[in-house]
Amino acid sequence: MEPQQFMKALVRTDSGLQLTADCPVPQPGVGEVLIKVTAFSISSRDFTGLPGQIVGSGVAGRVVALGEDVPAWRLGDVVIVDPGLGSGDGAGGLLGIDRDGGAAEFLVATAIDACASSPSLGSDTLPLLAYYYSQAERVLTWSRLYSGETIIILGAEQGSGPAAVELAALRGARVYATAEEWAHPALEELGARQVEKSADRLTVKQAHVVADFRIGCTSRDCLSNLVPDGVYVSFSGEIARTSGNPMSAIAEPDIFTMETLEHLARMAEHGAIVPKPASIVDFSSLNDSLMELFNTRQIGPTVFRID
Repeated sequence: MEPQQFMKALVRTDSGLQLTADCPVPQPGVGEVLIKVTAFSISSRDFTGLPGQIVGSGVAGRVVALGEDVPAWRLGDVVIVDPGLGSGDGAGGLLGIDRDGGAAEFLVATAIDACASSPSLGSDTLPLLAYYYSQAERVLTWSRLYSGETIIILGAEQGSGPAAVELAALRGARVYATAEEWAHPALEELGARQVEKSADRLTVKQAHVVADFRIGCTSRDCLSNLVPDGVYVSFSGEIARTSGNPMSAIAEPDIFTMETLEHLARMAEHGAIVPKPASIVDFSSLNDSLMELFNTRQIGPTVFRID
């Protein structure tokens, strides 16, 4: 049987997303692997970026071909793919935003960025670890949040905000959050002590950490919510304190990528976290009505399975 030459993929257009069946199957180069995608996740943020790119930030699959200089034992690995969160220019930028993502039948990634994981977790869980939980864990790591400290999570229903609520509660932190009213019950179930529509309604006025997941977030209006030695961190990597200028957490090469992904996979294997997609869709059932798949009032991303 001849190798497959073309594949199905979800491509960003000026008006949304388009399903196409004529994308060339990529080929692995030196130090790269070809991944047969088994599941991927996308959210509303995948609609932002350059037209013509394949979307899909959270990706899981199996290694089916190897480039030069990749050891033979990597063949067959079940993997989750580093989405490029940890460096401003590492891995070519964000998967599905700055470069082609994994919303396709195949994806090429460097062998280093393909993190081996346990197949016992299942295709519905793995894509959520790759991006959704990974981003939340990075924010908490950048903030150096410890047990017993207080954190205010802004825009907790957006992006990786719900995962940050769950992970911060597991660290033993006191979690307070802001979100739209429809999301309050779900966030409280994940571990938030109090959820309000705005920070001025919270019983806690200052915290050790403010984690910001709002679209267009900035530290400018948040520093008053910090204790004197507190820290503000945004999902995009801005770090600020009550004194001094803001800094970027992703200005230097990332050294935590594999450690973060492996840590999250272990937590999921042991049941410490229970990743749940907002909905699950079979890739083969997609049609042109892609926007109908997304509910603006959903906690977490949509996961797509590929047979």
